[in-house]
Amino acid sequence: MEFGRKNRESFWPSYVDIMTTLFAVMLILFAVSYARFKLKEGQLEMLVNEYKDIIDVYSTVDAIDKTGYYAYDKQYLKHTLTVSIAYQDKEYDISNKLQYDLTNKTKADQVREKIRRAGREVQNIISDLEENSENSKNIKFLIVIEGQSSKIPFNDNDWQNNETLSYLRAKFLKKFWTDPVSEGGCGLFQRTSENDVNSKCEIIVAGSGEGGVPRYYYKGGINPMSQNPAEEKYSSIKNVSPEDFAAWRNVEQRNQRFLINIIPIIGNIDVTKAKFENILNSATLYLTLFISA
Repeated sequence: MEFGRKNRESFWPSYVDIMTTLFAVMLILFAVSYARFKLKEGQLEMLVNEYKDIIDVYSTVDAIDKTGYYAYDKQYLKHTLTVSIAYQDKEYDISNKLQYDLTNKTKADQVREKIRRAGREVQNIISDLEENSENSKNIKFLIVIEGQSSKIPFNDNDWQNNETLSYLRAKFLKKFWTDPVSEGGCGLFQRTSENDVNSKCEIIVAGSGEGGVPRYYYKGGINPMSQNPAEEKYSSIKNVSPEDFAAWRNVEQRNQRFLINIIPIIGNIDVTKAKFENILNSATLYLTLFISA
């Protein structure tokens, strides 16, 4: 009896020690798991914030189509300037070489005023983007002014052709927007990467020549204009019949236009350990306090 009583007395302290040890192990595992969860939660939260910034940027850019000066092409993901611009043959300077400059100076000035307002809308969008992303050093903005040309024959040499003409028209659109008002320009975009190292906005000029998209295509018939390349009636100017030439030319002149793309440049989203050092330190401190308690 004495032996059994001693066994029972030694069992309970051992049992308590084992259970205490198991409880401590479970407590540590819980604390470690919770700390890892908080770290992962912090990582996901930072990624969500970056994603929200990106969505805000695209939402702001989309607002440009509500101004009436631009239309968004869902197929090619581009904003097209809706102001109709007709140049004199082989010319590119908006300030004095529009078709109306030969026949009606008042109408030419009205077109230039619409172009000025269209540029003002782009500047307003960029101002909103820079203001909304003031605290985000990870986002910059690229304005691409893309000039397009018609397929109306112009290929005098390597420097005088529709390819270079489309570029020059885009270049002089930028010049018209950025030149001071005293020099006949609009005085817009005075704070870009060209003149301010802290600016988040960069302007790029490009010319896509005869191959830029979207385009208008001549298909013939009562409604001769189409945006579907599969409906194009003539693959080249050499195939155009004399009867269709005037109508074909009118459609092709619609391709003398500009596309404006405001492209957000998203830097690398840093998900490295260093980025989350504060989160990790906080989780480690929590674990230490939890175990000490």
